[in-house]
This record gives sequence, structure tokens and C-alpha cells, in this order.
Amino acid sequence: MQSDWQALLKRSDADPLFMSWPWQASWWEVWGSQLGLQLLLLAVYDSKDQLVALAPLYSNSRVTPVGWRINRLHVVGNAWKVGPTVRTEYIGFIADSRHKAGSLEALAGYLSGAVWDELILADVSRKVMDDLEPALDGQLDVSRLVRSESEGVVIDVTGDYSGWLVELGKSTRLKAYNRRNVFENALQGEWHSWTDADSFLERLNEFHQERWGKPCFDSHAVRFHRLLLARLSEGQQARLSVLASEGKVVSVLYDICAGNRMYNLQAGFAEDFHPKLSLGTLHLGYAIEQAFKDPAVVEYDLLAGAGKNTFYKSHFKGSVVRFTTVEYVRSPLLKLAYGARGYLPQGLVSSVNRFFRL
Repeated sequence: MQSDWQALLKRSDADPLFMSWPWQASWWEVWGSQLGLQLLLLAVYDSKDQLVALAPLYSNSRVTPVGWRINRLHVVGNAWKVGPTVRTEYIGFIADSRHKAGSLEALAGYLSGAVWDELILADVSRKVMDDLEPALDGQLDVSRLVRSESEGVVIDVTGDYSGWLVELGKSTRLKAYNRRNVFENALQGEWHSWTDADSFLERLNEFHQERWGKPCFDSHAVRFHRLLLARLSEGQQARLSVLASEGKVVSVLYDICAGNRMYNLQAGFAEDFHPKLSLGTLHLGYAIEQAFKDPAVVEYDLLAGAGKNTFYKSHFKGSVVRFTTVEYVRSPLLKLAYGARGYLPQGLVSSVNRFFRL
């Protein structure tokens, strides 16, 4: 479905990276069978047999220790409480903007006749929930539970880079830009792009092993990113870059441009390289400058997640984006179980969740 999928994506407001065929197909190829998932790919066609919507779902059943079988539907790209995978943000359905309301109603109508207990949307934006929930509420009796929330930051890069620098706090501007003098002159440092994905991913893992005590990507995630980078299609481009000092790579930055947005997926660097330099922030400064220079890029997306010590992304003067993991509960028995937790002492709630796998 690659060509039809990508054509539909262009006619929708779904995310051009995470909901694209290269990302979704690569995720499913790596984790679909490995986690024992059952694909439920729903498509909506108009009267002329043109694809107007896609819901890339899968089902996963679990049996609790007390014998309850819970059938959960998830969107391809995340495996909440199923297993570790890469994180897929801006999750949702893909609908032609001209037929969005009718398409979502058709999908909700199909789901009303399917057998499932819970629908999980992990790392979904408020906009996607606002679009989807009227259709669900109109045809399904579901309760909505928020499981977790996180924040990301998106930087508008349509203006002038120097103007953006002025808006930064003194400390952030020093780390992101002013320290270039030390890096480039005293340390013979330079920024340049990188083309070989395998060596790049290997170096990224090495930096994370040194800093966090574990690699950034396990073997499954490495396979996913290799597949993804090989499959990037029209309107998508890898932007792999490194900082090198005296010819030695000291920082790597993993960006992908999709649509008019640049996504910062990962970074890794030598943590104790120089007392005056924060390599991660310095590297972001170079990458954001490149985004400002590219007329095709409108936003630089730092995505969700906090840093090792602080939420450093908030220092980059961007707009905050909130992601929610929400659970739509359909099963009357589960609604009762979730409702009963409100009457338990707080200390018992986690134990009950673990025992019943809620």
C-alpha cells in the first residue's frame, strides 16, 4: 500500500513522519511478529474507490492472573504495556482532509461492531483526540482514561536565526552559539553531515553506552532505523550530522526532515569533552541554524522527553506540545474495575494495576 498510503498522507493533516508508510511499515516489520501482534489495518474508500482514510491498528490480548482476557487495540508504532519499541509520537488515524468527519464516523462504525475491550492511543496530540472523540462518542459507549502526559517543544524557524538567538536566555545562547569560538578555533572543531547510516547508528549507541550505561537502540531498534532510513520516500530526508574535533567525532545528531518539519530523533556526545562546552546544546545550535536556512523547513521539532537532569528543551524558545497516552475503555467489567480503584488507598492502586494488568 506504499503509494496509496503516501498519497493519502499528503491529502491529510496526519504527521508526515510518524504516520508515513516508511515509519509504520518498518515498525510493523520489526515488532509485529516479535511481539505476537495481530494486524487490524482499516481502510475507508469513497464511491469512486479512492482511499480516503486509514486506521493502522493492531490487537493484542492479555490474560490477567485472575483469568480475565483483555483485548486491546493499539495504533501501529507504539506498544504500551506490551513491550519496548521505538517511540512514535503524533499518533493517530490518516484521513483525507476533505472527508475527515465522514471517514472517522465510518471507522468508528466498524469499531462498534468489532470485538475489543480497550483502545490505546499513545503519545497522541490534543488535536487528534478532538477530531476522533466525537465519532467514538457517537457510536461507542467508552470511558476515557488519561494514562500519562509528556511535553515536547517545536521551534518556528521561518524567521531569522540571529533573531531567535537574541530571544534565548544568556546561558542557552552561550552554549548553543557563542561557544562555537572555542570549539572551532581552539579545538579545530567543525560541523558536517554524515551519510553512512550504519556507522552513524553505531557511534550513537557508543555515546549512549558511555553516558547512560546502555545503548540508545537495542538490536531491534537498530534494525528499525536501518529499514526506515532505507525507505524514506518523497518529501522525507535523513539529516545525519556530526561534530568533529581534530578529525575525531565527538557528537552525533539524528534528524529527519518530513513535510515542512525537521524532527530531532536522537543525539549522542562525549559528555566530558571540554569544561567550557555543552556538546549536545552546541550541536543543536548548528542543526537549528541549518533549519532556519532551509526554505522548505517551517519547524524544528525537539519531540517529547526530558534531559538527563532538566527539561532543557524549554530553553529553546519554542512552542510547547503536549502528548497524552489515553485509554478508551469499552468493557463494562473493566469500567467497573477502573472505577473501583478510586476508592482504594493510593498505596494499593499500583499493586492492583500490576496484579490485574490494568
